[in-house]
Amino acid sequence: MTTPQTRIPVPPLPRTQKGEPRRVGVEIEFGELPLEDAAQIVASLFGGQIERHERFLIDVSGTSAGTFTLELDTQYAHSNEKLTAADKTSLSARLKTGLQEAFGEVTKAVVPNEITCPPIPYDRLHLLDELTGELARHGACGTKGSPFYAFGLQLNPEVAKKDAPYILAHLRAFCLLRDWLRREIDVDITRRILPFAAPFERDYIEHILNPGYAPSLAELTGDYMRFNPTRNRELDLLPLFVHLDEKRVRTVMKDSLIKARPTFHYRLPDSHLGQSQTPVTDEWRRWLAVEYLAADEDLTASLSARYLARPYSPEDWAEETAETAARLLPA
Repeated sequence: MTTPQTRIPVPPLPRTQKGEPRRVGVEIEFGELPLEDAAQIVASLFGGQIERHERFLIDVSGTSAGTFTLELDTQYAHSNEKLTAADKTSLSARLKTGLQEAFGEVTKAVVPNEITCPPIPYDRLHLLDELTGELARHGACGTKGSPFYAFGLQLNPEVAKKDAPYILAHLRAFCLLRDWLRREIDVDITRRILPFAAPFERDYIEHILNPGYAPSLAELTGDYMRFNPTRNRELDLLPLFVHLDEKRVRTVMKDSLIKARPTFHYRLPDSHLGQSQTPVTDEWRRWLAVEYLAADEDLTASLSARYLARPYSPEDWAEETAETAARLLPA
């Protein structure tokens, strides 16, 4: 495979506690290009075998990176399990499949196709930039392809640590930079209106920025769920909290779509297919401003004090933090 010679920005903590390079999962949403064609592109770049499970669910397994899953991004177009050949022949299964496929056909004009990429080491993210380039070259489009598209490009950076101070530092850093991030990404108006990457409310931000807030992991998890009873947050920590304490989270959150992952689920970025040659690396670099701020306790405390001391305006705060964020961006 030929790949662009892109220098991938390095995070402040590039390895996990086990000493392994941190990995990043990426979810790419797009329209126009059929799933079958997208699966062929994945296989041409990464190898592997194409396995079609349903009309709108395809795996490309055995690739050089792992298994890629391609699907129409709505639970109503899929069954909850991968059926055997015998299961698929039953009358009830055929009726259910027919309804799911009909729903998929009706909604695919506005519901995105999605590729869920396997987690790969952060220094190989340029391979996914090549994938987005090939998708765009074959007709796939991102958020700007239609006023009705609210497509995202979501990152799942593996955490370097699993303790409360580390997680809280990143929550604080994200909340302090999120208005600048929204301005830099130029989040599409459709995605701003819809709830899929909703911002944290000010009362929660004030709660976690309080300098006296030093929760245990159980307290941090409970507070997060109390203020954010949804997975549709711009930085969704429910997958991480499920990974760390599944019983506690499942007792409160009944959403079956919350999957355990040792990652930050960063939902904010738009899908910029065709607008940038390196959309994945672009968003990774912006995300790392959050990680570098999280690693600087004094700077975080200083920005927190400024945030809490002034009337809040997203536009003014984005402007006030722009210079700091620019310094934090890795080369």
